Amino acid sequence: MSYRYDKQKKTQTRWYFAGIVFLVLALFTPIYSWIFDLIEKPLARTWENQGEVFNGTENFFEAFYGKKQIIAENNQLRNEVARLEVDNLRTRYLSEQLEKMNQITELDSNLGVAQVLKKNILGSQDSLIINQGTKNGLSIGDQIITHDNVLIGSIYEVYDAAARVMLYSYPEQTLEGVLFPHDINLTAQGYGNGSFVIETPREVEVLAGDILYSLEEPGRIIAIVREVVFDPRDPFKQVYLSYPININQIQVVGVKTSKIE
Repeated sequence: MSYRYDKQKKTQTRWYFAGIVFLVLALFTPIYSWIFDLIEKPLARTWENQGEVFNGTENFFEAFYGKKQIIAENNQLRNEVARLEVDNLRTRYLSEQLEKMNQITELDSNLGVAQVLKKNILGSQDSLIINQGTKNGLSIGDQIITHDNVLIGSIYEVYDAAARVMLYSYPEQTLEGVLFPHDINLTAQGYGNGSFVIETPREVEVLAGDILYSLEEPGRIIAIVREVVFDPRDPFKQVYLSYPININQIQVVGVKTSKIE
């Protein structure tokens, strides 16, 4: 029993001594700051880092959302630019057509204006359909003129609200004209695909660029000389002509009607 008693007493003495030492250290040394540096500061830094990580994550999602929003706005702007480009082309087209209509009426106040609905009827480049008919006073034989004063054909079928136009270049069609600058009357024959052929005497110095005017409608152009084929042994020259315009690009024409409303 004395051994156990002695051991307990020694243990109590040690605890008393440790307590006194700790009390002295607490009173006369910065032990609390050391403990804070060892334990609380790392915990505080961990907490702060956790906040920074959270803030970084929040900033990442904000940046991702912002980038997504910028991409959507950019796509919207692209679509708007494309729409404006289409509107600009449409406006330019309508402006050009209106200008051509004005040019047609300026040529002759008696000319009506018609839109070309279809070209190359039944595979032929020498026929058109226009959007005017008997309701507009059109009749068979009325002449068709472009905005730049080119006489291209006449109506050969007419309906209530539409008409078929046969171009003078239709194969086997014939048209009387005056060849400038030679001032000779010639008969032009349709050669198909917007072209003509005429025969001129050998002594006539026909050149590419000479103009064939209408004999019936003075001042109106029919075609321009493109090529001259001549054999010195032949008394005539083969002269090939074509319209000075692209028939496939015609959208508006003037109609010289025999009935003026």
